[in-house]
Amino acid sequence: MITQKIAEAKLAKRKLFFQTLIIILLLSVLCVALIIWASMPKTIIEASEAETAQPLESVEIPASTDSTQDKEMLRQAYLEAYAYYENTLKPELNKIDLQQWDKALAERLKTNETAAVKQFGEAKYAQAKATLDGLIKLAETAITDSQNQFKTAMQDAQQAFDDNQYQPAKLAISKALMLDTSSQPAVDLADRIEQLPEIAALVEQINVAKVENDLQKELTLINKLLTLTPEREAFKQRAQTLQTTLNNQRFQSLITQSYTAIENGRIDAAKSALSQARNIHPNRSEIGDVNAAIQQYEKNQRVQTALTNASQAESKDDWQTVKTNLEQVLKETPNNQSATDKLAMANTILSLNKKIDDYLKTPYRLSNPELVDQARSAINEAAKYRNQSASLTKQSRELENVLTAVNRTIPVEVRSDNQTHILVRGVGNVGVTDSKVIQLKPGQYTFEGKRQGFKSKLVEVTIPFDLNSYSLRIVCDEPI
Repeated sequence: MITQKIAEAKLAKRKLFFQTLIIILLLSVLCVALIIWASMPKTIIEASEAETAQPLESVEIPASTDSTQDKEMLRQAYLEAYAYYENTLKPELNKIDLQQWDKALAERLKTNETAAVKQFGEAKYAQAKATLDGLIKLAETAITDSQNQFKTAMQDAQQAFDDNQYQPAKLAISKALMLDTSSQPAVDLADRIEQLPEIAALVEQINVAKVENDLQKELTLINKLLTLTPEREAFKQRAQTLQTTLNNQRFQSLITQSYTAIENGRIDAAKSALSQARNIHPNRSEIGDVNAAIQQYEKNQRVQTALTNASQAESKDDWQTVKTNLEQVLKETPNNQSATDKLAMANTILSLNKKIDDYLKTPYRLSNPELVDQARSAINEAAKYRNQSASLTKQSRELENVLTAVNRTIPVEVRSDNQTHILVRGVGNVGVTDSKVIQLKPGQYTFEGKRQGFKSKLVEVTIPFDLNSYSLRIVCDEPI
């Protein structure tokens, strides 16, 4: 294991360049001391070596007769091992609060490092290398142990946090931070552990709300809890269950409100409740059912309004309005037989009104026997609705009077100069007269007068049907 890590440490060799220079200067000073030491008696040297062997956990290596090449190899191996310790292991050790975790271990590491450096400075490369190997092994073991204990402490802290146990969580996270002072997850967990008193209070309130079956309060408290500790899966699932239950309860309440509002004729309130219900469960069958009920209510209202308007219009003898509203009723309810029958009567009355009105607008046409028969047929048809339409009855009576008036003869006095020959075109001759009374039906006539040596004269007259007599004078008095 050491050999492999030494190999890895070669990469850091360049970083020790300046440190090596310092060591070389130190060795130069030590060389002088070695020369003096070499000149000393052997007993003194052995005594000195015995004293050197005393530092903590340093490794005593007997004097060697190795060649200069061997010493250089040992020296280089030491430098590489020291680089590994300094650049790889020491940064990891610095993450640990060693004095708090294991004071004795901290002292051993410090003592062994000092001893290794001192032995190297005295050119005791084999001894220094052995001491350094022991230091590295001790450091590696310490790092591995600390990492394992850190992992366990973090697990204990998280478990205690999840169980809302403040003191155990506090102790565990403190240990974790001692074993790795640089761990951000440990720092974050420590901050959250400080929230445990508030979290515990919320959990207690949640349990009370649950016992009281106050679902909304429980959900509100859980959501507040999850803002502090969002990783609580059990509370997340409970919140989802509560939200689903509350949504269903709210949905059913809104559906009930919609039906109640429809029954009370508050259609806007029904639509508002339905809209809120649709926001919760847009695809539930109840949405379609309530919507159909609202549409049916509105349809019934439209039909009822149209029927009311038609009834009011009928009482006012306004059959065009009756017709318009009944057509709306049948559009909504095609099978409404009552509306169908009433619409048929309205159409008949309107048709008779128009027909009679047309006759009254051109009364003189009614002298035509064929038109007389048609008009009398209309009058007879209108008689069936004398109780439904006063205006139609009035018109039919007026038409009856017009028919009588138009088809009677009235005396027409024709006056002239006893020299003009008079005729009525299409009717017959009046002859030459000073004054003559003839019988004509009301209507339009053309009188023509002729006299030898004078221009003929045409006179267009309309004999009114509402007069009992009529007179005109025609004389040809313009010479040719």
